[in-house]
Amino acid sequence: MFELRLNNNKTIPLKWGTWAMKRFCELENKNLMQLIEVLSGGVYDLDTIVHIVQAAAESGYKSLKKPIDFDEYIICEWIDEVGGLSAKE
Repeated sequence: MFELRLNNNKTIPLKWGTWAMKRFCELENKNLMQLIEVLSGGVYDLDTIVHIVQAAAESGYKSLKKPIDFDEYIICEWIDEVGGLSAKE
């Protein structure tokens, strides 16, 4: 499990595993082979980046049995808070 650390010291648990990959495929309307192509391509559009974070955060919350109390808007706010799309981490 990874953590996304926000400026207010809040941490968002991120977990990338089978469930997160399944959820990402649902969000992107892609199959497993298309997921592999997306991840190995190294070039992501904005929706893909948001969906990767969303799937990993939902998986992290589920694994900790925390309620999922965020949406795409909140996820975009998290991304902006940690430096936006140009952030190194």
